[in-house]
Amino acid sequence: MDIATRNATRTLARYALDLDFAKLPAEVIQQAKVVFFDTVSILLAASTRPAVHVALRAMPPSGRGPCTIVGHGRDASPELAAFINGIGGHDTELDDSHSPSRTHAAAVIVPTALAAAEAKGKCSGADLLAAIIAAYDVQARVSKAIGVQSQFDRGFHPSAVCGSIGSAVCAGRILGLKPAVMEFCIGLAASQSSGLMTFEDDKSHMLKSFHTGIAARNGMTAALLAAHGYEAAPDALSGPHNLLAPFGGDTANFALLTEELGQRFEICGTSIKRHACCGQTHSSVDTLLSLINEHAIDWREIERIDVELAHKAVPIVDANPLWTHNIQYVLALAAHQGYIAMQHFAPEWTARHDIAELARKVHVKGSDRLQQRFPVKKAAVVTITTANDKFAGELDSPVGNPAAPLAPVDLRAKFMSLATAVLDTAGAEALWTALTSIEQARDLSGVLALLSRKPQKL
Repeated sequence: MDIATRNATRTLARYALDLDFAKLPAEVIQQAKVVFFDTVSILLAASTRPAVHVALRAMPPSGRGPCTIVGHGRDASPELAAFINGIGGHDTELDDSHSPSRTHAAAVIVPTALAAAEAKGKCSGADLLAAIIAAYDVQARVSKAIGVQSQFDRGFHPSAVCGSIGSAVCAGRILGLKPAVMEFCIGLAASQSSGLMTFEDDKSHMLKSFHTGIAARNGMTAALLAAHGYEAAPDALSGPHNLLAPFGGDTANFALLTEELGQRFEICGTSIKRHACCGQTHSSVDTLLSLINEHAIDWREIERIDVELAHKAVPIVDANPLWTHNIQYVLALAAHQGYIAMQHFAPEWTARHDIAELARKVHVKGSDRLQQRFPVKKAAVVTITTANDKFAGELDSPVGNPAAPLAPVDLRAKFMSLATAVLDTAGAEALWTALTSIEQARDLSGVLALLSRKPQKL
């Protein structure tokens, strides 16, 4: 091991605390702003959904805490706010997807950042963005060091396992922990890391959303305990009894924990979604819609849809009981409707016979060629067969990927469509203005007050 890897926890803790916002490249700051305002709008939309409502009924806030549950405005503890907002962060399937680490980082990190900022009492926009950037750098590196595919093969969900560490780093940075205390914070989070792939058997999606909720809660809890003097193993990431070995086994690569730290900013490798479904389906959806639009194909004319994906992507989406991850349903829906939104996964849609009939015409197989690019590239080849012709297309990565980012007008349209699930248009516009200049805010209290204009009934 090199010096940085010999105690990787210490290296990452000090990196997260020392990260200087003023010295960050402009494109890194801009991407952090995009991730933040995109996730805030997702939290607003998710606040109206059953998963958040059920969680709130089960665990109502005491009314004495300092933190906001987005869309509800209740006074909650930092742990509860991180948990409920963490559930909302992933429940719409519109949150970001960090392909190299295969984690949904924003769904965990942004709820934690909001809770930690309110728990602290005063936090600037620059401090919040710096914490988010540092958390991405740590969370993604932990996942890659464990071994991304190994986590899935062993039945673990990286967003939950590694999200606990990202959340802890985010909260610890905002709360201003000392370096040694941040090491304990990471250690406490590591001992809470969990998350099984059993979510793929749950049609409701609630279990998958629970994963990002517990990861956000775990990190927030770890930071609060560490801040008050609770201790833990000093090197949970590379010490004798570390996080990597149980979750990754022989594939663990400790050098990846600190590789290009401070040079490669992981937040710039994340994708912003425009379809409310599993990221592994997005290249297929984009290719399908492109072919339909280019050749004016009516969904009723389609006799067969063939899809090629990386071998490791196939079991994630092929006939998955979880509707948002079922590529047969997703592509049939896209062909039928021309777009995919949250409401399309409600029972009145998943029970439709016309879409089910079209879904039966979707066939998936693995590709050696596409596997070579996976998981960094979520490539797909789609072939549509009609009675008279065949139309084929290929996409290396979906729109929203760093190589093909969403245009500013599309980012704003997504924000407004989601934020207005709770806010009126004027309120959404005010929030957009505040969030797109968040780095200039000396205190976030005014911005956070905009997140719950219309309390939701449970």
